[in-house]
Amino acid sequence: MTKQVIGRIEHVDFPSLEWLDVPCRVDSGAYRSSLHCERFHVTDDVLHVQFLPEGSWTRFETFSNATVKSSNGAAEERFLVDLPMRIFGTIFTASFTLTDRTVMKYPALLGRTFLREGFLVDVRRKDVSKKQSQRKHP
Repeated sequence: MTKQVIGRIEHVDFPSLEWLDVPCRVDSGAYRSSLHCERFHVTDDVLHVQFLPEGSWTRFETFSNATVKSSNGAAEERFLVDLPMRIFGTIFTASFTLTDRTVMKYPALLGRTFLREGFLVDVRRKDVSKKQSQRKHP
């Protein structure tokens, strides 16, 4: 299987959320991927999430909980959802924990569980997917 080189920062699309060109930090040290959300609540076993300020609410009938440990060792319970994500023109279904990433530079983080789909990280590069797409569609 040929591995696709990915940079330390990549821009991806979340088509089901109509959230395009989202800057993502690639972090091979993080086990799970993470996505910014503004608000969430559970009603009748359905997770309702608002990803952008003043954005519409997205419903998840299938979700779970995950314990996430930060680099300082603190554990936090988060919701875990599967979302379609487009990178290099290909749609992947990836699992994301949901958290407020307002204080972070990037609204999304791609961790090892996603990178196992066939990616190698070259930390000297960034926006490899975007640059490749621009070469294909001038």
